[in-house]
Amino acid sequence: MNVNPVVSEIVSGALRSLEEEVEDLLARIWRSPALRDSRDFSVSLYDRFGRALTGRVLGAGPGPILSSFGAGEMNPGDIFLHNDPYLPPAGLGEMAEICLTRPLFDENRLIAFLQVRGRHDDLGGIWPGGGAGGASESYHEGLLIPPVRIAIGGERVRDIEALLLRNTRFPDLLRDDLDAQAGALQVGALRVRELIGRYGAEQLTACFADLLRECEVAFKEELLPKISEKKQVVDTRVETDGFGGPHPLLVAIFREDGRLVIDLEGAGPQAKGPINCPLEGEGATSLARLISPLLLHLAGDPARMAGILVNDGACRVIDIRLPGPGTILTPRFPAPTGLRALTMGRLLSAFGEALFLSAGGSIPAGFDNLRLFSLWGGRGDESSFLFREALGAGGGAAPHLDGISGIPPIGGSGGMPVEVVEARYPIRIESAGLVPDSGGAGEHRGGPGIFREYRLLAGGHASSAAESGGAGPFGGNGGAPGGGYRISVAGNSGKTRKIPAVTAAHPFEPGDLIRVETPGGGGWGDPKKREPEAVRLDAVRGLISREAAKKVYAVALGHSPEYPVNESETANLRDGTPKKS
Repeated sequence: MNVNPVVSEIVSGALRSLEEEVEDLLARIWRSPALRDSRDFSVSLYDRFGRALTGRVLGAGPGPILSSFGAGEMNPGDIFLHNDPYLPPAGLGEMAEICLTRPLFDENRLIAFLQVRGRHDDLGGIWPGGGAGGASESYHEGLLIPPVRIAIGGERVRDIEALLLRNTRFPDLLRDDLDAQAGALQVGALRVRELIGRYGAEQLTACFADLLRECEVAFKEELLPKISEKKQVVDTRVETDGFGGPHPLLVAIFREDGRLVIDLEGAGPQAKGPINCPLEGEGATSLARLISPLLLHLAGDPARMAGILVNDGACRVIDIRLPGPGTILTPRFPAPTGLRALTMGRLLSAFGEALFLSAGGSIPAGFDNLRLFSLWGGRGDESSFLFREALGAGGGAAPHLDGISGIPPIGGSGGMPVEVVEARYPIRIESAGLVPDSGGAGEHRGGPGIFREYRLLAGGHASSAAESGGAGPFGGNGGAPGGGYRISVAGNSGKTRKIPAVTAAHPFEPGDLIRVETPGGGGWGDPKKREPEAVRLDAVRGLISREAAKKVYAVALGHSPEYPVNESETANLRDGTPKKS
């Protein structure tokens, strides 16, 4: 069926609007403060084959449901629930991250799926809040749920709900939040029904196919030709799984027969700790969905970059080649997976570096924005609290632009307002801001990371899931890497001690001060080519120190508050001539 391109464009906007509307609804009705405040949830719409129709996918998709049941066994009003990370497409992280998926029908014809993913407070496991650090098998991480119906023909299956509520430390919160997910699916289903009434099921499904094809063509004809056929290899590693390390990863990319090949054959053996990242089966689709937006930087023109649709059409031109079984990317069950985001983050960072090299440095430098930090305390009763925050990080510099400061994490979660934190949790935010000198130095500077200092008014434990405090995101074309992740705690005595970047339950006492610093973006180009006036303004704004201006950028500055440029000394520093006495 030929689709009117105007109708196709309208439908594309309507689909994005539908997802955003349901997310806005959930933000108002979640019972759990951690879900409501951290916004660690997402809504995604798929066609009847399980192909994502927008680029906003963070859940596992309906692949496991189609594999377990098939379209013929689904009926209007059914809702499926699952969280098993080993079932394709293996897109989930911790066990507490639950997907509810509703098949959508026109009469009795399946036309789409709507999914709500939410990272709930708790679904069992060693530690409250789904903390996965320290787990050495999947059974330590919580209740494994294969695809099951939690509603049949619109009626809830209370037996399934009772089983879930028995396996959580916060049953009242989980009950209400499952109701919120199911109610949000109902709203989304009504919006799809309105689209069917306006355009008809035949034209609507034809629009789905048209949107997927449009994305595929744009990626294949406009973006991929800018990638070299020569193989670019980046050797990286996950520093620790909580038990040991490092754990090697090897990412190679090249263009072959009109497709982007991503070869991951160099992955190390599966880990004892929870950094294993199952990508077998349809799991590679999850990685391709995360990689697709990075390829938009190849568009060059920002206007065109914003105009290219991103959906699962891009996945058709990405060929991900996995190693054999038993590696960190192809682990054998029940290897733990709860911190798979660390491994996924390293894969994305290494892919970004390989793409930078393949594209001749014409795209932004390194950027690392996958980490999670949480504080929890109490005994599992009404006095308990769980505070979870995914802070943003600095963006990589581009050939003509500095990196952006403090970009929100993937999905836009994290960075909750200070007033909300202090009103709802036994925490006081002492200070917050940008981390000086954390943006990678370069002709164009990487965006600084951010910091927050939390004064703890109750005792409990801290958990952290992030890369260790080594070198940060890569710099390109002579630019320096960004600053790394740092987390520390200062006790009442004032003595400061570091907290491991991967930790499950680091104890803290009332009055302790925890400081978290996130990575800055990589720099682009030789720092000594940065305009002295730009260096001066960076110092005035507190983005770099006066010492870094001289040592790294070779710009001599006077004293604050204006930091005037000493032009003669700067000239001596930059041309290598010793300073005159």
